[in-house]
Amino acid sequence: MSEGLAPGRAAAAVFTGVFFGIVPIYGFQSLAAMGAAVLFRLNKPLTFAATFINNPVLQPFLVVASIGLGRLMLTGHYQVIAASPFSARGLAGSLSSWLIGSVLLGVVLGGLMALVTFVAAGSKSAAARRRRARARQVRGLYAGCPWFDRGFVRWKLRLDRVFDFLDAEDPVAGTVIDLGCGHGIASAFVVSGNPQIGLKGCDLDGHRIALACQAFAGLDAAFQVEDVRRFPLPPAGLILILDVLQYLDAGEQLDLLARCARTLEPEGKLIFRVHDKESGLYSHLSMGLDRIVFALGGARRRPLMLPAQAYHRALEDAGLQVRQIRFRNRLPLAHRLFIAAKAASGGSRP
Repeated sequence: MSEGLAPGRAAAAVFTGVFFGIVPIYGFQSLAAMGAAVLFRLNKPLTFAATFINNPVLQPFLVVASIGLGRLMLTGHYQVIAASPFSARGLAGSLSSWLIGSVLLGVVLGGLMALVTFVAAGSKSAAARRRRARARQVRGLYAGCPWFDRGFVRWKLRLDRVFDFLDAEDPVAGTVIDLGCGHGIASAFVVSGNPQIGLKGCDLDGHRIALACQAFAGLDAAFQVEDVRRFPLPPAGLILILDVLQYLDAGEQLDLLARCARTLEPEGKLIFRVHDKESGLYSHLSMGLDRIVFALGGARRRPLMLPAQAYHRALEDAGLQVRQIRFRNRLPLAHRLFIAAKAASGGSRP
């Protein structure tokens, strides 16, 4: 998932290639663009292709437009170029305007082409259309909530990439359990379009539980204020634990995962998210934010993340088939998503 053609990342790749293709660092344009693609984990072939905006056909127009925009920035008006910018005198007199204007033109053209790429990639993706439809259904559930909570739901759906992955993990028959459910946004997303699926959730925040109960009124859903360590787990087709484990001690985390594994139905899934401790600066930002949240919430402790291998081994020891997805959110936060599935009845582990 580090390099792909999701609409946002495709748009970023195109912007990067176009920008460096226009900036006059001839001989280094492709190298700079590819360096940025490697640094930000963008699609390298798409980034490289976008640098070809600077080609023999378009280059004269790009240079003229850059110099004109640069003079507009420096003098306040778009000046018609009298001397050819390709002559020695013209280049010397227009160098500063060219450099300044090329940056502006790179940002403008890069942004326009990135927008076109984003719209085209998103409109052609059946998964993207399905995700938007599910997000609309979720927002509709919370339409009667206070404006602040409606805004929280809306921006959570937009900024949190976990919904991209949950979209591909529809629950099997059985109850969905959301431990540490908050407003119930994640559980609402996975059951959208499946009103027959039962839903249970718990959280320690009474306000959010009240809003979840309001949003799911009339549906087969039950939310209650309860600690995840004491919440009774009925047989379930899907169990969600998103950004909760760090509140528990190491033994409590492993015990909760073992309980969840035992209560899963055949072919059921346990999906949980923790911070990725191996993503450098993004890991520090993620843990720093958690420490702030803990301090503001009066937790009187520090968040605790176990090594990824410890989670993986515990799930396999419980008889589950495990895969991990490492990803960075649209905010600068690094996450690791564990998707653990129980074998079909009578099946065996590979």
